[in-house]
Amino acid sequence: MYNSHNIPVLTLNARQNKQVSIDQILFLEADINYTHFHFESKRRTTIAHCLKHFEPDLLPNGFVRIHRSCIVNAQFVRQTNLQTNTITLTDGTELKVARRRIKGLSQLIF
Repeated sequence: MYNSHNIPVLTLNARQNKQVSIDQILFLEADINYTHFHFESKRRTTIAHCLKHFEPDLLPNGFVRIHRSCIVNAQFVRQTNLQTNTITLTDGTELKVARRRIKGLSQLIF
């Protein structure tokens, strides 16, 4: 879905019609049946849906699944470390990457 400025948006809560611009999301983190959204503005929102619910809308828009519990916006990845299997985001957040996903991730981002 796109807003009036042709920027992709994601509907977080259909009942309240809560939408966010996809380019503001740093990463999503799974917590059983909840998803924590971490935004560029340091804000955090929790939604009562599993991570897989958001995957079809995010992956075609520059997001990458780095772990079974994390999806990252590739535009905010500052560096990857192949020795420690981690990535560092532009805000300094360091996230663990699954061993099987690190090589594919480094090819997509760099």
